[in-house]
Amino acid sequence: MASLEKIINDALTSCSLELVEIERAPRGLLRVFIDRPEGRGFVTVDDCTKVSNQLSHALTVENVEYERLEVSSPGLDRILKSAKDFLRFRGQPVRVRLNTLVDSRKRFDALVFDVIDDDVVFSLSDADQPSATTVKRAKPKKASETTTGIAGAVKKTVRVKIGQIEKARLIPQI
Repeated sequence: MASLEKIINDALTSCSLELVEIERAPRGLLRVFIDRPEGRGFVTVDDCTKVSNQLSHALTVENVEYERLEVSSPGLDRILKSAKDFLRFRGQPVRVRLNTLVDSRKRFDALVFDVIDDDVVFSLSDADQPSATTVKRAKPKKASETTTGIAGAVKKTVRVKIGQIEKARLIPQI
Protein backbone atom coordinates (compact mmCIF):
# COMPACT_ATOMS: atom_id res chain seq x y z
CA MET A 1 0.00 0.00 0.00
CA ALA A 2 2.96 2.35 0.62
CA SER A 3 4.10 2.18 -3.01
CA LEU A 4 0.48 2.67 -4.15
CA GLU A 5 0.30 5.78 -1.98
CA LYS A 6 3.51 7.11 -3.55
CA ILE A 7 2.22 6.50 -7.09
CA ILE A 8 -1.03 8.33 -6.30
CA ASN A 9 0.73 11.18 -4.46
CA ASP A 10 3.05 11.74 -7.43
CA ALA A 11 0.07 11.99 -9.79
CA LEU A 12 -1.78 14.36 -7.45
CA THR A 13 1.21 16.64 -6.91
CA SER A 14 1.33 17.39 -10.62
CA CYS A 15 -2.33 18.50 -10.39
CA SER A 16 -1.79 20.61 -7.22
CA LEU A 17 -4.09 18.29 -5.27
CA GLU A 18 -3.55 16.18 -2.15
CA LEU A 19 -4.44 12.65 -1.15
CA VAL A 20 -6.95 12.23 1.65
CA GLU A 21 -7.51 8.47 1.65
CA ILE A 22 -7.17 5.28 -0.39
CA GLU A 23 -9.68 2.45 -0.05
CA ARG A 24 -9.50 -1.02 -1.52
CA ALA A 25 -12.99 -2.49 -1.71
CA PRO A 26 -14.30 -5.90 -2.80
CA ARG A 27 -14.28 -6.90 -6.47
CA GLY A 28 -11.15 -4.91 -7.30
CA LEU A 29 -12.52 -1.44 -6.56
CA LEU A 30 -9.84 1.17 -5.83
CA ARG A 31 -11.28 4.34 -4.33
CA VAL A 32 -9.15 7.51 -4.09
CA PHE A 33 -10.31 10.59 -2.17
CA ILE A 34 -8.63 13.87 -3.12
CA ASP A 35 -8.76 17.45 -1.87
CA ARG A 36 -7.35 20.85 -2.67
CA PRO A 37 -4.81 22.36 -0.28
CA GLU A 38 -6.26 24.73 2.31
CA GLY A 39 -7.58 27.97 0.89
CA ARG A 40 -7.62 26.79 -2.72
CA GLY A 41 -11.31 26.00 -3.14
CA PHE A 42 -13.09 22.72 -3.58
CA VAL A 43 -12.50 19.64 -5.71
CA THR A 44 -14.41 19.79 -9.00
CA VAL A 45 -15.67 17.08 -11.35
CA ASP A 46 -12.95 18.19 -13.80
CA ASP A 47 -10.32 17.58 -11.08
CA CYS A 48 -11.65 14.05 -10.51
CA THR A 49 -11.69 13.33 -14.24
CA LYS A 50 -8.14 14.60 -14.72
CA VAL A 51 -6.82 12.58 -11.76
CA SER A 52 -8.72 9.47 -12.87
CA ASN A 53 -7.13 9.65 -16.33
CA GLN A 54 -3.65 10.21 -14.89
CA LEU A 55 -4.02 7.43 -12.33
CA SER A 56 -5.32 4.96 -14.92
CA HIS A 57 -2.12 5.40 -16.91
CA ALA A 58 0.21 5.47 -13.87
CA LEU A 59 -1.36 2.37 -12.28
CA THR A 60 -1.12 0.45 -15.57
CA VAL A 61 2.56 1.37 -15.97
CA GLU A 62 3.27 0.34 -12.35
CA ASN A 63 1.33 -2.94 -12.71
CA VAL A 64 -1.09 -2.16 -9.88
CA GLU A 65 -4.00 -4.59 -9.93
CA TYR A 66 -7.50 -3.14 -9.79
CA GLU A 67 -10.78 -3.63 -11.66
CA ARG A 68 -12.40 -0.23 -11.23
CA LEU A 69 -11.09 3.17 -10.16
CA GLU A 70 -13.17 5.81 -8.38
CA VAL A 71 -11.80 9.30 -7.70
CA SER A 72 -13.84 11.73 -5.61
CA SER A 73 -13.76 14.55 -3.10
CA PRO A 74 -13.70 13.59 0.58
CA GLY A 75 -17.23 14.96 1.08
CA LEU A 76 -18.68 16.99 3.93
CA ASP A 77 -17.77 14.33 6.49
CA ARG A 78 -14.09 14.39 5.50
CA ILE A 79 -11.80 12.03 7.36
CA LEU A 80 -8.97 13.59 9.40
CA LYS A 81 -5.74 11.63 9.77
CA SER A 82 -2.68 13.82 10.21
CA ALA A 83 -1.71 16.74 12.41
CA LYS A 84 -1.96 18.90 9.28
CA ASP A 85 -5.61 17.83 8.82
CA PHE A 86 -6.50 18.64 12.42
CA LEU A 87 -4.76 22.03 12.20
CA ARG A 88 -6.60 22.83 8.97
CA PHE A 89 -9.98 22.11 10.56
CA ARG A 90 -9.33 23.69 13.95
CA GLY A 91 -12.59 24.92 15.48
CA GLN A 92 -14.68 22.44 13.47
CA PRO A 93 -16.87 19.74 15.04
CA VAL A 94 -15.63 16.17 14.66
CA ARG A 95 -16.77 12.66 15.58
CA VAL A 96 -13.85 10.73 17.08
CA ARG A 97 -13.33 7.01 17.68
CA LEU A 98 -10.23 5.99 19.65
CA ASN A 99 -8.42 2.65 19.74
CA THR A 100 -7.74 3.00 23.49
CA LEU A 101 -9.71 4.45 26.39
CA VAL A 102 -9.00 8.08 27.17
CA ASP A 103 -10.82 9.61 30.12
CA SER A 104 -13.15 6.57 30.33
CA ARG A 105 -14.31 6.77 26.71
CA LYS A 106 -13.50 5.62 23.22
CA ARG A 107 -16.01 7.75 21.27
CA PHE A 108 -17.02 11.39 21.45
CA ASP A 109 -18.08 14.43 19.46
CA ALA A 110 -15.98 17.55 20.01
CA LEU A 111 -14.39 20.61 18.45
CA VAL A 112 -10.80 20.44 17.27
CA PHE A 113 -9.19 22.87 19.70
CA ASP A 114 -5.47 22.65 18.93
CA VAL A 115 -2.60 20.44 17.82
CA ILE A 116 0.48 20.23 20.02
CA ASP A 117 3.36 18.13 18.71
CA ASP A 118 1.86 14.65 18.15
CA ASP A 119 -1.29 15.36 20.20
CA VAL A 120 -4.70 16.71 19.25
CA VAL A 121 -6.62 18.71 21.84
CA PHE A 122 -10.40 18.42 21.60
CA SER A 123 -12.92 20.66 23.34
CA LEU A 124 -15.96 18.85 24.73
CA SER A 125 -19.13 20.56 25.94
CA ASP A 126 -20.78 19.51 29.21
CA ALA A 127 -23.32 17.48 27.20
CA ASP A 128 -20.46 15.29 25.96
CA GLN A 129 -19.08 14.55 29.43
CA PRO A 130 -18.98 10.88 30.40
CA SER A 131 -20.89 11.46 33.63
CA ALA A 132 -23.92 13.61 34.42
CA THR A 133 -22.12 15.60 37.12
CA THR A 134 -18.95 17.44 36.26
CA VAL A 135 -16.70 18.72 38.99
CA LYS A 136 -14.08 21.35 38.30
CA ARG A 137 -10.73 19.91 39.35
CA ALA A 138 -8.06 21.94 41.10
CA LYS A 139 -5.30 19.91 39.42
CA PRO A 140 -6.41 18.52 36.05
CA LYS A 141 -5.13 15.20 34.81
CA LYS A 142 -2.66 15.36 31.94
CA ALA A 143 -5.13 13.79 29.49
CA SER A 144 -7.96 16.21 30.22
CA GLU A 145 -8.79 19.49 31.85
CA THR A 146 -12.07 21.10 32.89
CA THR A 147 -12.71 24.81 32.43
CA THR A 148 -15.71 27.09 32.57
CA GLY A 149 -16.63 28.81 29.34
CA ILE A 150 -19.07 31.54 28.34
CA ALA A 151 -22.37 31.67 30.27
CA GLY A 152 -21.07 29.16 32.80
CA ALA A 153 -21.11 26.24 30.36
CA VAL A 154 -18.56 23.66 31.40
CA LYS A 155 -15.94 22.94 28.74
CA LYS A 156 -13.51 20.10 28.95
CA THR A 157 -10.43 19.56 26.85
CA VAL A 158 -9.14 16.10 26.07
CA ARG A 159 -5.63 15.64 24.73
CA VAL A 160 -5.14 12.56 22.56
CA LYS A 161 -2.10 11.22 20.71
CA ILE A 162 -2.72 10.99 16.96
CA GLY A 163 -1.77 7.31 17.13
CA GLN A 164 -4.70 6.70 19.52
CA ILE A 165 -7.23 8.00 16.99
CA GLU A 166 -8.78 5.11 15.08
CA LYS A 167 -11.06 7.37 13.05
CA ALA A 168 -11.98 11.06 13.06
CA ARG A 169 -14.47 12.66 10.68
CA LEU A 170 -15.84 16.16 10.32
CA ILE A 171 -19.46 16.53 11.37
CA PRO A 172 -21.20 18.27 8.45
CA GLN A 173 -22.52 21.75 9.24
CA ILE A 174 -25.41 22.54 6.93
